[in-house]
Amino acid sequence: MNQLLIYTEKCSPRVDYIFDFVLRDLLGLDFAITQNREDFTAHTGPKFSYARAPLGDEVFFSNAPLLFETDVVLQPVDFCDYEKTTGFYLVQAPSVMPFDPFASAFLMITNYNEYLLSKKDKYDRYRASQSLNYQAGFLEKPMINYYALEIKKILGARYPALTFKENKFEYVATFDVDMAYSYLEKGFKINTAGFFRAVLLSDFHDVKNRFNVLFRGAKDPFDTYDYIFRVCDKNNIKTLFFFLLGDKSKLDKNISHENERFRDLIKQISRHSQVGIHLSFKSHASNGIMQQEIQRLEEITGQKTSANRYHYLRFTVPTSFMRLIKAGVTEDYSMGYASRVGFRAGTCSPYWFYNLVKNERTNLKIYPFAFMDATFTHYNRLNAEDSLEKILQLMKYVKEVEGPMLGLWHNSSFTEEREWAGWRNVFETVARKAAALTHTQ
Repeated sequence: MNQLLIYTEKCSPRVDYIFDFVLRDLLGLDFAITQNREDFTAHTGPKFSYARAPLGDEVFFSNAPLLFETDVVLQPVDFCDYEKTTGFYLVQAPSVMPFDPFASAFLMITNYNEYLLSKKDKYDRYRASQSLNYQAGFLEKPMINYYALEIKKILGARYPALTFKENKFEYVATFDVDMAYSYLEKGFKINTAGFFRAVLLSDFHDVKNRFNVLFRGAKDPFDTYDYIFRVCDKNNIKTLFFFLLGDKSKLDKNISHENERFRDLIKQISRHSQVGIHLSFKSHASNGIMQQEIQRLEEITGQKTSANRYHYLRFTVPTSFMRLIKAGVTEDYSMGYASRVGFRAGTCSPYWFYNLVKNERTNLKIYPFAFMDATFTHYNRLNAEDSLEKILQLMKYVKEVEGPMLGLWHNSSFTEEREWAGWRNVFETVARKAAALTHTQ
């Protein structure tokens, strides 16, 4: 029998959730949970206990209290290194690991700490520096995926006949279209103001570019869509585009959703790629605004909108995600920090959002991203060469756990101007390296 039997002292929705993710989703194991000591002891197939003490000589994981609690309270956590992993909730032998990997995974994947934070940045976002993953020094590693590999090694050594799912590395390039064009379709007033501002700042490069695009038919600098598809198609890279369709505001600067050129662009891209809504800066606090922007995209594409990424990565747990569920969105791609690359929820793999307030799994699938291009240039002030090195290191970690890797790019990042000099080479190299890793599997 290949089914794994797990003994726990009591039932819990939190236990069910994290075992489903680590054991079923990441390792592909079929399992059952029992609270019956006699049934567990008599079981001759693969098994382990998750309890305060072992029942016999079985594989034993000592449990921390977290998964059996029902409220959200400050957690007494510490860090512990073991093999290639770092975890919280230190435990004692005879536990097969020196920390509780399941409680540690739950702490990260639910963004548990964010429910308790009130201090945010100027955009009302949680700070990366407040992350336990960051403080423990492993934000850039998909640590829960490493837990799964360690658990696989432990169970595989005890039960050689146990079969595990074969995961494969995959790279997906996602794109936020904050501004479809740099100069086109901005209107006379905005372009005139832009001309004067560039002249006052002696930015004659901008003056020349703006004039050539508006009056000589030159290609708009942000019109990089053909280039993006050329690179991704060449390397067989899956793409996903998110369009900002909110009303204009200080931080939402895209052209109108009623603009025909913009609408044609969205329709054209939707024929070649999955598209989603890039909900505006103020949308996450309003059901009405959210529904309106989703309806705009659906009206343009004629397709149901299933995917979202919040503009500026601005969201609050659990409220923002519960609003998405109410709006009929089934996938979210916002899980990451703007100021730091890495894995905000401790994993590179998609997972179901868990609402800690209600203590229940939802039907919203979260797709975490590994890096954002603007993190390197705007927040960390890195050049293209150093940024590429960072991305390839992230790719190495994800390849080690055979997980998916999502990159967050912008159509405006391939102008090869100013801070974006050299970024076409970054984009192409990442695509080429990812394709090579995929083809060697």
